[in-house]
Amino acid sequence: MCRSELTWIVSEDDGLRRAKCKHCGWVHYPTNAMGVNVIVTTESGVVALLPPGAPVNAPAALPGGHVEYGETPEEAAQREAYEETGLRVEVVRSLGWYFMRSESYPGPMLSFMFETRAIGGQLVGSREGKVAVLPLDQFPSIAPNRTGSQKTMQAYLDLLSA
Repeated sequence: MCRSELTWIVSEDDGLRRAKCKHCGWVHYPTNAMGVNVIVTTESGVVALLPPGAPVNAPAALPGGHVEYGETPEEAAQREAYEETGLRVEVVRSLGWYFMRSESYPGPMLSFMFETRAIGGQLVGSREGKVAVLPLDQFPSIAPNRTGSQKTMQAYLDLLSA
């Protein structure tokens, strides 16, 4: 707050490292990032992202990304689906949430998983890759570095088999 140099300290009983001002004692209490992962369904199947550079044996991913400041997770799901697929969607239901602890950017993240249904727009690729609508039984394996997509697909499959 006073613009003095910050140091990293363990200042609380919880043992977490935080930035603290040596001069005024201000402590930064960072929050977890929030994200969304989205299953987009259509009359023909499920939308797959096909990211460039994904492994040949696991080429797929699902739309997803950060919840923007002031945005609800449902709004983020709709925005991310549109940005990455060109489709306007409505949220059908929550598939749950998961927490990923991470020391690297963007840090620990609480992610919400949603099933959505396409209600308009036009299927187009994005910087995330090409897109395709595939029958669920022909959906390719999800890339190993796409943990959120993997968790979301599993939650969706679990729901369908219940």
